[in-house]
Amino acid sequence: MINKVYEKIKKFIKKIDIISLILVLLIIMTFIEFPYYISAPGGLINLSKKIKINNSYKSSGSINMTYVTEYKPNIFMLLYAYLNPLIDIENASEYLMENDTGKSLEYRQKLELQEASDVAVIYGYQKALKNVIINKEDIYITYILKEADTNIEVGDIIKKVDNIPITSKSMFNDIIKNKELNQKFDIEVINNGKTYTRYASKKRIEDKDIIGILLTVDYEYEVEPRIEFKFKNNESGPSGGFMTTLEIYNELTSNDITRGYKIAGTGTIDIDGNVGSIGGVKYKLRGAVKNKCDIFLVPAGENYEEAIKEKETNNYKIDIISINNFDEALLYLDNLSDKMK
Repeated sequence: MINKVYEKIKKFIKKIDIISLILVLLIIMTFIEFPYYISAPGGLINLSKKIKINNSYKSSGSINMTYVTEYKPNIFMLLYAYLNPLIDIENASEYLMENDTGKSLEYRQKLELQEASDVAVIYGYQKALKNVIINKEDIYITYILKEADTNIEVGDIIKKVDNIPITSKSMFNDIIKNKELNQKFDIEVINNGKTYTRYASKKRIEDKDIIGILLTVDYEYEVEPRIEFKFKNNESGPSGGFMTTLEIYNELTSNDITRGYKIAGTGTIDIDGNVGSIGGVKYKLRGAVKNKCDIFLVPAGENYEEAIKEKETNNYKIDIISINNFDEALLYLDNLSDKMK
């Protein structure tokens, strides 16, 4: 009798050990990241709640930035993504650009976030005829093509080209345009407080005559009235620059360009007001539809074509508008009739 009871206890303990082992393994597996990135439908950010301008005008509708939900998955997230047709799985090696690293990507994205905000403020204030003073432009090297003929490093700040002081990105580009192919020239840079003389030359890369570097600008400026951003670190970025500029302009002017509509959109914007393409359009459109937006503003070209295809495939009830530049967006919004309540 005692032996039978003992055997039952042993079996019970073994079962507990197996269950405990399984639980421990499951817990460990949740912390293991796989070499993939997940892209899934995102949502909206109402920009009037993220931007504060002294004595700003209020709007009857809203201007919203769209975003994509992106993350590195564990095994359970990966399995769910594999079974969900609305979610895409990308290999990490495809997610990063060639000659890139996770560290350099993080560095570049941080500077691009700052540049997007700076450009949105500067251009938005200029269009609203408000005071803007640009004191300085620091031009950072944030990416170098593998094919580039240069010893420039990521993190360098450009100061001179062939001993000519560089005060803006446009000035640098103008000088480079006049350089001959395969002609080496000096670039004076600062990196970590030290001055270096680097070299570079223009090459034919993918049918373009370029030196093969990516530049990101950090602006030092003053504006009136005062503006304050309330974004979290993961809530803003280059792809929200265009919509952020629209919101800033709308808060600075008495003409309410929303006309009572819930407006969503995406796209970068440069210092000249040109709207640039972005990634993840279909996910951003899904977020806009899910949140019952009336209008979706999207960069012209491939982004617009992708959005239209997504709309037609799913029979979405939303107006999709192709945008090349800020003035084009203003013209469209100014011609809207007020939304019927």
